[in-house]
Amino acid sequence: MFNEVVLIGRLAKKPEMKEYENGIKLATIVMDVERPYRNNLGVREHDYISCILWKGISQAVMDCCDEGSFLGIKGRLQSKPNDTSKKNSSMITEVKVEHVEFLDRYFQESSMKK
Repeated sequence: MFNEVVLIGRLAKKPEMKEYENGIKLATIVMDVERPYRNNLGVREHDYISCILWKGISQAVMDCCDEGSFLGIKGRLQSKPNDTSKKNSSMITEVKVEHVEFLDRYFQESSMKK
């Protein structure tokens, strides 16, 4: 079986950090990923994808990124019940991030060459 996700997009909002009692840090980001086609009105739609980052990756994103930052991420999809107290609860699907590429610098340099 294979579960791998690669996304390139911008942060829809500023990253949020939680630190647990055991010292583990968790950051949550929302990636704004543009769809590769236009709708019937000629407008490109976007998907907003929740992503979870752990430990060192979470701190790096908190230190280097803000709303609108351009990122590439690689991770895996993970689903969990929205409400564990209900038997037939809807599911939440998130990307558990394993690797981050900070693309702002590359994007700025390549646009300056034009």
